[in-house]
Amino acid sequence: MIKITAAVVTLGCRLNQADSALLSDRLIKAGFSIVEEDGEDSPNLIVVNSCSVTAAAARKTRQALASLRRKHPYAYIVLTGCAAEADPEEAADSSDYDILMTNADKCNLETILERRFNITPKKGIHNLLSNDKKIFTEGALSVFPFKTRANLKIQEGCENFCTYCIVPHVRGPERSRSKEETMEDFRNLLAQGFKEIVITGVNVCNYQDGKTGLTGLLEEMLAIEGDFRIRLSSTEPGPIIPKLAKMIAKNSRLCNFLHLPLQSGTDKILKKMGRKYTCAEYREMVEQARSLVPNIHIGSDWIIGFPGETEKDFEHSCQFIEEMKFSNLHVFPYSPRKGTPAAEMTGRISAEQMMARVEKAKEIKNTTIMNFARGLIGHQESVLVERQCSEGVYEGLSSNFARIRFRSKDDVTDQFCLVQVTSVSDEGVIGAKLVNPEPESPEKAQ
Repeated sequence: MIKITAAVVTLGCRLNQADSALLSDRLIKAGFSIVEEDGEDSPNLIVVNSCSVTAAAARKTRQALASLRRKHPYAYIVLTGCAAEADPEEAADSSDYDILMTNADKCNLETILERRFNITPKKGIHNLLSNDKKIFTEGALSVFPFKTRANLKIQEGCENFCTYCIVPHVRGPERSRSKEETMEDFRNLLAQGFKEIVITGVNVCNYQDGKTGLTGLLEEMLAIEGDFRIRLSSTEPGPIIPKLAKMIAKNSRLCNFLHLPLQSGTDKILKKMGRKYTCAEYREMVEQARSLVPNIHIGSDWIIGFPGETEKDFEHSCQFIEEMKFSNLHVFPYSPRKGTPAAEMTGRISAEQMMARVEKAKEIKNTTIMNFARGLIGHQESVLVERQCSEGVYEGLSSNFARIRFRSKDDVTDQFCLVQVTSVSDEGVIGAKLVNPEPESPEKAQ
């Protein structure tokens, strides 16, 4: 029997990575062997799970398709993901893929490919919505063949409709994955040997299946015995954040990590963006989290040059963001997305102004990242080792998302190790020494 091979190429967010893991499961069940796109043999099928959250992301999707077509001229290429939803007319003009598949059609991937590859899709439940369209079931479990950490999809869609954001239009209304299937997939990932599982969705804070919300779901996951930890992906600022911080403080297997998208450091621009909090409310959330969890990683997102942002507004944002002392910061120049209210707003800044503001924002970002890293010196951190980067030198992520290197005479790959941070280089490389010679379960530094 001839082996048919497939590669899944993922662009964009952790939710896309989680979606790709579900696509991989569907392909395996249909008879495909999952391979790496840049491996020795050209795959018969390439599924490109795309992103279009910004103009730059959409451009990367087009570039990736062109590159894949050049490298694999005989492969059958499927374009799916948010770029397939947001820019269907533009995508239709491309000859670099063979078929376009919407986000809603991802669950029908095997059926769509049935005749092309002479496969027999596995019969059974695919993507199902409850009668009230609030709960969905994937009918697939996550497969991450080439990853050391796994992303678990628990939620889909958004109804915030921030004025700049295309996501509600390409991902649809809010709905939550059934608790039963979510827990089955969680156990599936533990059985595969993953020691860190990242909980992901468009807006995970709004997860709800019956009486079970996000905190209840996490409690059920954490009740399972095992040598693993859970990390939350991006969480929208709101009333649930203090509850999550309390959970993190009490449970050593829930990572010291919160990513709270801010977007702007002025109330005027936050209101124009359609965000649901003020700077004072955001500051209070951060201060509460830090009071409960010392050394917690607080990351954020910052959009530069939103329509109507004056130089004074930008300076106020810079001041606020410097005061927040984030552990990490994602900086995005504002990108108009067709179909969003912000795309029609006046008050756009020039390209030269945008470049200048972005450069200043990046300086603030670099400073805040370095300050967080240096603040870890002397502290003990639990590191999940991802790789050996040279003879006797290992690297991994701490609970608070610091990438740390240390020496060990033993191979400690894919193990939890307790280390003490000793140095931070000018390039930001965090060095540490091994505290425990034996692998440890993830415990918070005291």
